[in-house]
Amino acid sequence: MKKFSVIIIGAGKIGAFFDTPQSREFLTHAHAFSAHPGFELLGFVDSSLESAERASHIWGGNAYQSVDEAFSHNTVDVAVVATPDDRHLPLLKELAKYSLELVIAEKPLTRTVAEAEEILALYRENGIRISVNYSRRFVPEFSDLASDIASGVYGRYINGSGHYGKGTTHNGTHMIDLLGLLLGEIKVADVLGCIDDYYEDDPSCTACLSLSGGKPFFMQAVSCKLFTIFELDLFFEQKRIKITDSGCKIEYYAVCKSELVAGYSYLGLERTIDTSLNRALQYVADQTYSCLLSGKESVCSGNEALKSLKIAHEVKMLATNSGLVSHQ
Repeated sequence: MKKFSVIIIGAGKIGAFFDTPQSREFLTHAHAFSAHPGFELLGFVDSSLESAERASHIWGGNAYQSVDEAFSHNTVDVAVVATPDDRHLPLLKELAKYSLELVIAEKPLTRTVAEAEEILALYRENGIRISVNYSRRFVPEFSDLASDIASGVYGRYINGSGHYGKGTTHNGTHMIDLLGLLLGEIKVADVLGCIDDYYEDDPSCTACLSLSGGKPFFMQAVSCKLFTIFELDLFFEQKRIKITDSGCKIEYYAVCKSELVAGYSYLGLERTIDTSLNRALQYVADQTYSCLLSGKESVCSGNEALKSLKIAHEVKMLATNSGLVSHQ
């Protein structure tokens, strides 16, 4: 089996410390790539050498304090950027200097549309592919759901709503990306309010989006200072689909004839499935290996990630221009 070498930049929670080698879940890039037979984990880069050393002690490989140090000691095929959002741009620029096959970036690709366009142009010029970890896009239950919706088995989309927090760009683009996967083109219809609950320059906005056939979806912000939430509730002509528990569950409601009142119908819970979201990073590694062998783009390429970033930017610009800013 052909092997590719991987370096993980950012020895933090999603890079290394959300799980262990004994965990049934795959919650870190370290677990996903160290367990995959097609990859060799070279180690970790972190400004805190102590964190990088702790990660390499758990997962293997070596510890480095800079990208330059790591690349001077290794030939690297794949680099994973698992750092805070504001570090993505300088790191992605630095990585473009090397002969990489592919870079995986945590979401969002960058903090702004202009930065993302700059990076995508630079990587096209240097022949490096980019994949962005909008995790649900890699999970088979969501790609299956997207196929079912596209085939029309649930009828036409009517309307929907969702709840999220922790920034329109930082977490809201997760919802925007999933909506794009499930329902296609998205336009911004209106912005109804926003709260500052995470980054000062990335408010969580409540917005009305226009989806399939101009039908609405209400993207509603709930402060992450209260609790974490990520849910969608989608209505179709023949089905209601609820995505709950951050995407760990999908509930399907079918149209049922009322036994109490003649001529009335209601939505009854038909089935609930547990998704494999807790293995999303394993699917990222699998998909990365497939892309490296085939030369194809990732299911969540840099261009796909840019679409979501543009919608988030438009929402925030409309909120700013409307003076819709509150603090809580």
